[in-house]
Amino acid sequence: MENFGKMTFNKARMKERLPHSVYMKWKEVVRNNLELDRDTADAIAHAMKEWAIENNATHYSHWFFPLNGLTAKKMEAFIDRTDNEPLMRFSGKELIKGEPDASSFPSGGIRSTFEARGYTYWDVTANSFIIDNVLYIPTVFVAFTGEKLDTRAPLLSSTNRLSKIGSDIMNILEKKHTYRMRVKVGLEQEFFLIDRDLYNKRIDLACTGRTLFGARPPKAQELEDHYFGIIPERVEKFYREVDEKLWSLGIYAKTEHNEVAPGQFEVAILFENVNIAVDDNQLCMDILKSVAKKHNMVCLLHEKPFKGVNGSGKHNNYSIATNYGLNCFEPGDNPEENLPFLIFVSALIEVVHRNQTLLRIASSNVSNDHRLGGNEAPPAIVSMFLGTDLEDVFRKISDTNYKPKTKFEPMRIETLGEVPSDKADRNRTASVAFTGNKFEFRMLGSSKSAAELNIVINTAMADALERMYEELKNAVDIKETVYNIVRDRMEKYSGVIYDKDNYSEEWVQEANRRGLKNHKTLFDALKAVKDENCYEIFYKQDIFSKVELEAIYKIAYEEIKQVHLLELRTMQEVIQKQIIPMTMKQAVLYGKYLDTIENPVVRAELELFNDSITELYNLREEMIELHDRLETDEDIFKSTEELQKDATMLLEKVRNIIDELELRISEEINYIPTYREMFNSLV
Repeated sequence: MENFGKMTFNKARMKERLPHSVYMKWKEVVRNNLELDRDTADAIAHAMKEWAIENNATHYSHWFFPLNGLTAKKMEAFIDRTDNEPLMRFSGKELIKGEPDASSFPSGGIRSTFEARGYTYWDVTANSFIIDNVLYIPTVFVAFTGEKLDTRAPLLSSTNRLSKIGSDIMNILEKKHTYRMRVKVGLEQEFFLIDRDLYNKRIDLACTGRTLFGARPPKAQELEDHYFGIIPERVEKFYREVDEKLWSLGIYAKTEHNEVAPGQFEVAILFENVNIAVDDNQLCMDILKSVAKKHNMVCLLHEKPFKGVNGSGKHNNYSIATNYGLNCFEPGDNPEENLPFLIFVSALIEVVHRNQTLLRIASSNVSNDHRLGGNEAPPAIVSMFLGTDLEDVFRKISDTNYKPKTKFEPMRIETLGEVPSDKADRNRTASVAFTGNKFEFRMLGSSKSAAELNIVINTAMADALERMYEELKNAVDIKETVYNIVRDRMEKYSGVIYDKDNYSEEWVQEANRRGLKNHKTLFDALKAVKDENCYEIFYKQDIFSKVELEAIYKIAYEEIKQVHLLELRTMQEVIQKQIIPMTMKQAVLYGKYLDTIENPVVRAELELFNDSITELYNLREEMIELHDRLETDEDIFKSTEELQKDATMLLEKVRNIIDELELRISEEINYIPTYREMFNSLV
């Protein structure tokens, strides 16, 4: 534990190294969302530089999250020129502001190629840290004209909006003064590990992150023998190095285990303030990938790298707490008397119902569309699970004739006697599930940044709480007003609450009857979002401007288009360089056999190979034509729609042919590693 947080310039480090007056000034800036003056910035920069150099840092970098969902940086050396000799220097100005090129990142048209200037500004609430001799400074990223070009700035804005209105409500409901609300998030990161040598032989995995073809292996996860099983020795060593790196950065990596699919694993990190949680998760993903390489493995963060087995998600555990530590989602012993709990849960019920499409978009990318709806991933229909006991509380308040379903008896365990039991089960098929003192948002894809989802939740919560505040601020009977709010929200929005099997056809029909959305793809959700006027909350809460939202919207379409184009190009190469040559070799073997012995079954197989080769050539030509026609089409919306439909259809046709061929080609000729081989290489 002596190395825990050694490489992060956190609050404890600042308190230790800064003059008391400077430290208190920084705390005041963070607490009250004020501007940092130059003298204070210079003092912090000097202390940060001295600490960094002591820990062998030679460079610093403004670290930011552009709109492609990745991280970005530009390194600068501490070294500077003087008249006589080099000097290690770092000023408050350099700490606060940087200037990367803004034209080469996705901007949705906000920045043109000739408009290069953009700025990064220090996020004073986040911890700076050292990795590989570089001091990383978390920053926001904006255009020269002020538009947001990242996800950190709107995340901070949405948190501040929620904090303000949440504090106003808490000061009506509670005697203890609230001056700030903190959004707390804990993220569970799922991923696959495969042998690097085998990965390099799979063109599709290397280029797209998923296998575009491949027959079902004889054994996958049917026997359920991988989940929570013995961690393979190679992976155990990998985990120990991951822990070492995460802990040195002060990241509370807590839980590690085998996931359901062979070769699939998970690491979970404890709760932090939401912007810190997003930082920690981005670092975690980078560290998982870099450490895997050292162990001759590759970490796959794609949501569905292998068909027929579980995909990977990033469960977003969400809660809201006051400055004195009261968790607004903690029901307590008497939830029906816990007014903050009733208000904030009612607000979240409203949020989930009113913002189904936004939650679907913010949780997804193209690859997550392959994951949703099966193998423990929630379906595309957004639903909410409260648990039997809490649903009873809310329905009883809204309907005095309601008969509770809850019946709890303590469990009796041999040698332990009676032990308390949880009051509610968990529903693994729900999109949003209450899990004791938090809500788990389960749609989020494993490769996605968690920033976008939490921007949506925070903004929508602030919007819902504002309406509740208007009802509460002049209330004579606070408890009765809270109960009226619960009744109103349950009447309008309880249709999103469902406690049964979300995978069933019964739920699809029931959801349709309730008027819930069923956007099966991200593209479908993007098409629907403008018609539903979902974006209005961002304007109202001053999170995004119209220009910024239009840019985000366009970038989403561009990403869908580029993913389909990439998969088309990849499949063309696989067909030409791997599948057809392999098929020809197998056909030659059959031909040699028929030269000696006539066998109608073998001849039928040979004809199947010949027909398949012809069909694959024809499909490859169709792919080339589709790709070349739509790649340069300037109508991004129309070309994306056509690609979404036609590329998916072509890939499915090719996949069906190749899957049949793979089952027939001998292992001596089939030099493309299978999922079974990849998994076995770890064990």
